[in-house]
Amino acid sequence: MGEIAAPALTRERFSNLRGVRWRIDLGILPDSPRSIEEFRRVAADSRRRYVNLRRRLLIDPHLTKDESRIPDPSVENPLSQNPDSTWDRFFRNAELEKEVNQDLSRLYPEIDDFFQDSSTQSMLGRILLVWCLTNPNFGYRQGMHELLAPLLYVLHIDLEFFSQIQTLHEKHFLTEFDSNLTKKPENSPKITNSPPLDAETLDLFLLNDPYGSEGELGIILSEKFIEHDAFSMFDTIMNGSDGPVAIAQFYSMDPINDSNYGLTPIREASLQIYHLLSLVDPSLHSHLKELGVEPQYFALRWLRVFFGREFCLKDLLIVWDEIFRYKNEVPSEFFKRGDLDRVSRVLCNSPRGTIVLALAVSMLLYLRPLLLSSEHATTCLQRLLNFPEDLNVNKLIEKAKSVQVFAMEVYLERSSSERKSGSFLNLSNYWEDKWRVFQENEEVNNNGSSDGDDNKKKGGSIIEKLKLGFLKEKEKEKEKEKEKEIEEERENEKKDRWGTIRRVILDENVEINFDGTKGQTSTKI
Repeated sequence: MGEIAAPALTRERFSNLRGVRWRIDLGILPDSPRSIEEFRRVAADSRRRYVNLRRRLLIDPHLTKDESRIPDPSVENPLSQNPDSTWDRFFRNAELEKEVNQDLSRLYPEIDDFFQDSSTQSMLGRILLVWCLTNPNFGYRQGMHELLAPLLYVLHIDLEFFSQIQTLHEKHFLTEFDSNLTKKPENSPKITNSPPLDAETLDLFLLNDPYGSEGELGIILSEKFIEHDAFSMFDTIMNGSDGPVAIAQFYSMDPINDSNYGLTPIREASLQIYHLLSLVDPSLHSHLKELGVEPQYFALRWLRVFFGREFCLKDLLIVWDEIFRYKNEVPSEFFKRGDLDRVSRVLCNSPRGTIVLALAVSMLLYLRPLLLSSEHATTCLQRLLNFPEDLNVNKLIEKAKSVQVFAMEVYLERSSSERKSGSFLNLSNYWEDKWRVFQENEEVNNNGSSDGDDNKKKGGSIIEKLKLGFLKEKEKEKEKEKEKEIEEERENEKKDRWGTIRRVILDENVEINFDGTKGQTSTKI
């Protein structure tokens, strides 16, 4: 009873429930449960954890004390400065709560009816307070509330959607699920014309049946436990569930233990953004470096709130859809080499980390004309910290996906050679070679593409343009007097090819679509 017929389609069944999809993507709910009962049990367990944390950390000495234990009056009094005193902890929590509430009062004024509601403010405040008390090494930092707010908002929207579905099928719902729970008069009318529920709606009702497994605590969409679910999502994003992308590390000023240069996590991630940019657009990278625009000046703001200040809330949810869709785990190749300790805190070594890097690079490319026309670092930073609102976020994401596919392949295959050389910051030639090989492989995979004829009619595909030099073999035993001429010709062709590749990424009229798997890439001009 309650079995999910197609576990592989579980995520797709929640196409209209963004909050549930995110909970699955973040690993809070199972992505392929054996039954609905298992789905509900996992949800109940995560909520129990939050309840236990609240009971232990949110202390109020005004409440009735445990009469079985008589407190020491020299310690348990409002004037006590003993750090173990209930009163001292209460006052420290109050100071932290005051700091949090100051930020919450300024949260998303354009959606005032939800975020400025007193119950919403209370939930946000308690979640942040519990998380900060659970993670005292980080405490509260400005920006954390901006990471939490969208999570609570999508859960709220899920509840509104389910309420509409429940109203739409109210008669059917009551007939199917309440007939055995409520005694009705023998002559009560029966609904006979109600259409049968589809599988997705039926599962939705089973997941939210208060009489199902774990009772009310197991209801997947519950207004009573929306705070608990938001905490679980926030905690997972901040700590990464032991994955490489853990936002909390970007609030830390301590250097990474195994960093060759003693870099902080945000500094290392910033350099990774610039390094990827240097391979995609050397001109823009050189321009920013010459002006003295250090990447951490804008990357700190971008990464700490997952681009939350650069997009309106509607677009931000689309960006997070894409980020969370990628796994936050170190690929198995690293386990085989025993590299887990080295890569556990490096942004570039997971699918989710590389899409974050690729999004940052895509944002830089979007501002490319404005940045190249700027002659001062201050002007560049003003543009980078005031990202345009009138943009096509889906187009930005598609461009990021094209960069992510290539970057993920390169990072995976480059790991062992990087350790021999000591650093990844000066491997431009290696990246150029990898980009060339990647494009050659995509050409082979696309030889049978249905778009081939259309591309030829338009003057040949990008791959065909790259083919002229990439597939030539170096001639052997040439006369010594012609070697210099041949070498110069090869260098010129290489520059032309790199120019073509960069135009593919930089040209707003060109789209490269990737579905995330090698061998299914289509290039359209």
